[in-house]
Amino acid sequence: MKIINSNDEISIDKLKDMAERRFGDLVKAVVDTEKEIMALDAELHSD
Repeated sequence: MKIINSNDEISIDKLKDMAERRFGDLVKAVVDTEKEIMALDAELHSD
């Protein structure tokens, strides 16, 4: 999992690499707007 903040950048190529390693064409991301951070490339979960 990669944590980035509002000052970080991530390239399209890096996102494509993340997608290919996990789901093929999907990158899971969770955003915390108050803390201005985003978690990328996490596993899917079920409730």
